[in-house]
Amino acid sequence: MMVNLKPMVAGNMMDMFQRLNPVQGGMGMQLMKKMGWKPGEGLGKGQTGVLEPLTLDVKTDRRGLLAQGEKQGKKSGPVPVIKDTTGKDLSGKHPVSALMEICNKRKWMPPEFVLVHDSGPDHKKNFLFKVRINSEEYQPTIASPNKKHAKAQAATVALQAMGLIPKDAPVPNN
Repeated sequence: MMVNLKPMVAGNMMDMFQRLNPVQGGMGMQLMKKMGWKPGEGLGKGQTGVLEPLTLDVKTDRRGLLAQGEKQGKKSGPVPVIKDTTGKDLSGKHPVSALMEICNKRKWMPPEFVLVHDSGPDHKKNFLFKVRINSEEYQPTIASPNKKHAKAQAATVALQAMGLIPKDAPVPNN
């Protein structure tokens, strides 16, 4: 049985799955009958297993899955408050994204991230980036274990130098 899910909306999809008739045939049914199972009997040695099929829970939101007891929230530490001169709050944005957005709003050229050096063995390199904005360069003092974090550090140093985030703001790990 083929069900076309494309034209359905999320609310109707849940109703559709609850109204479906139980499966009357198919490979699974044939295998179960071949092993001695009869419709209406329970599963297992004493035939005391579940009689009803498992119900389908359709996820309608776009959030990720959470295990029971797991708290929903961000992995990284506190996010620095970034305020642009236009007053727009850029909190929660990755420093590189925030820096790109600020340069765009101020009609500057996009920031240019330049690899200053990479050191260490291949399996454990450290990277140091600098960012160039309007012919000014901003460079952190500490190298990072991956390129993404090194770029975020450089962007954070630039945002701190511009006075848009506090000097003690943490750099996100993601």
